[in-house]
Amino acid sequence: MTDPAAISTLLPGPKNLTVSSGFCAPGPDLSIDLRIDDARVGRAARQWRSTLACRSGESHPPPSATPMTLQVVIDRAQTGQDQGYRLTVKPDRIELVGGSPQGCFYGLQTLEQLSRSHATPDQATLIPCCEVVDAPDFQTRGLLYDVTRGKVPTLDTLKMLVDRLASLKINQLQLYIEHAFVFSFDPQICSAEQGLTPDDVGVLDAYCRERFIDLVPALATPGHMGRILSMPKYRHLAEIETTTAWERMSWPQRMRGLTLDCMNPEAHRLVERMWSDVLDAFSSPVVNLCGDEPWDLGRGKNRLRFTGNQRNEAYLDHIRRTHDLCSRRGRRTQFWSDVVRNDAMPVDRVPRTSTILHWGYDDRADYDGTSKWVEAGLDTFVCPGTSGWKRIINAMDAAERNISAFAAAGRAHGASGLLNTDWGDHGHFNLSACSWHGIALGAALAWDASHPTGERFDRPFARWFYGSDDTEGLALLRKGSRLAERCETWRLLWMPLAEIAKDATLPTSEAAEESRHFALEAMAWLARTKPADDQGASDLRELVVACRFQALLADKVGFARQHPTRAAGFSPREPAPADLHTSARETSRRLKPAAQRDAGSPKAHGEHKRWANELADAARAYADCWLTRNKPSGLSDILTALSAAGEDDGGQQ
Repeated sequence: MTDPAAISTLLPGPKNLTVSSGFCAPGPDLSIDLRIDDARVGRAARQWRSTLACRSGESHPPPSATPMTLQVVIDRAQTGQDQGYRLTVKPDRIELVGGSPQGCFYGLQTLEQLSRSHATPDQATLIPCCEVVDAPDFQTRGLLYDVTRGKVPTLDTLKMLVDRLASLKINQLQLYIEHAFVFSFDPQICSAEQGLTPDDVGVLDAYCRERFIDLVPALATPGHMGRILSMPKYRHLAEIETTTAWERMSWPQRMRGLTLDCMNPEAHRLVERMWSDVLDAFSSPVVNLCGDEPWDLGRGKNRLRFTGNQRNEAYLDHIRRTHDLCSRRGRRTQFWSDVVRNDAMPVDRVPRTSTILHWGYDDRADYDGTSKWVEAGLDTFVCPGTSGWKRIINAMDAAERNISAFAAAGRAHGASGLLNTDWGDHGHFNLSACSWHGIALGAALAWDASHPTGERFDRPFARWFYGSDDTEGLALLRKGSRLAERCETWRLLWMPLAEIAKDATLPTSEAAEESRHFALEAMAWLARTKPADDQGASDLRELVVACRFQALLADKVGFARQHPTRAAGFSPREPAPADLHTSARETSRRLKPAAQRDAGSPKAHGEHKRWANELADAARAYADCWLTRNKPSGLSDILTALSAAGEDDGGQQ
């Protein structure tokens, strides 16, 4: 029989799990009978055995006369596809059949979760006797991770990310890069202290391959090139040149970026040099050309030159040229669908060997438009998102609707992959712990597009992420995050009161107060939760800090609603662009409590003083979270914006 309760503890949940009577109690005498020639599977099997020993200590029974065996073999006939597996747990042995080494690896991930889900009071591992027959709906199950718009993770953090993705059976990780890579042709674009080095990528690349994950570069051209094209030496290569330095651009300006002059041969050479360095660092046979949102294309230097469809032709020429460049190096290409889709470009002009990344991040996304690309004979991925960018806490329900709808559309229309996305717009304020619910849901739905969602997903996620069956905290975070469906909570937190008081998305005082209540309740729950390890402790700290900021935003919204005239009549100094990248000393000064900073000022009194002090304290905790897992990169931008928000009292006297 199929046991729904047993399935509900696994993530992703297997398609077929039949539980029989009895348990298997693997001990330190377990032997591994590996009948495949793949060192990665052997390493994973030995790691699982080692984890069992570490988890249970001395609680295992003494070695038996007949040692228990884990047998691993390959037989595609039993699995139906390469990535499928059949796992059979008996009282005296465990048998794993994979359609390929990759399928065997995924079976081991399920075995590891089963062994964590059942234990005796003295922590001895008991695995229920069962049979799992499983295979994925999407052959490629990926995550695109933004490493360029603020946070640049350390190598240790990226390895942690890879380990977690592997346990969720993800097989592709894309690192999104605009400029946060140390290019050998011009180290002035990014330093090793602020970005990823080729050595970082090389180490991570090998680490991914060991876990059956393809590490893919996603390099933005011709749009989203603001940092590079704002440098004096490259400004002449932009369609519309700027005289504003990157450090002095606001976050909205940075997000819009600058667009390459696609008609300039010197610009072509810049793209070649960028991709040459990236291809040297990444070994993946796949690359993401991006190609999305070239806002200025044909609107500047080439405005009079382009007539009719020439703008479209210039865009397609850029895609084909970059595609050919990468193809000559043996790489398959991908690019985002938006320009071809929105400008109704002829699909037959798209390189036939490219993969279309069909994206959309809200309820208005063109889910069924997936069929257009598949019917045109193009390999197609559906690309939802975790809804964390420009938010304090991810909009969890919105992300769930988006990911679920794209998974269903992708399976219905024959997409080959699901690439979930975790962006970092406006400085990448959103902390990584807030995104893991959406990341894990994307992995589950990429494995099985019919995977349970809502509360039925939250239980296995709580066990996987928190090591607990208690979903109370998740329910509170869900409720508190619903404010982020109505507005960009991070943007409202850093923007001046004068602006948010007039903002059409400003929530009601009641909605903000409700969000504050749930955030504070979630903080209390998090304080009672015991982390499983150091990474779990970092996750809990990040969630607590996010909840603190959510509550502080509610207070700010309340002031804007209660004093609209005072707030709207005050025009404080903008936190950006002039203050971005202030020195560490200046940032530290600004984060001192208001009473110490402005003891003789009217701002040092009353309600705003208390709020500013709380904001400064939360900012310091936020900085600790950032530096635990990331390079300094854009931290000073965030702290400067928070400092300016603390100094903005809406004109209180």
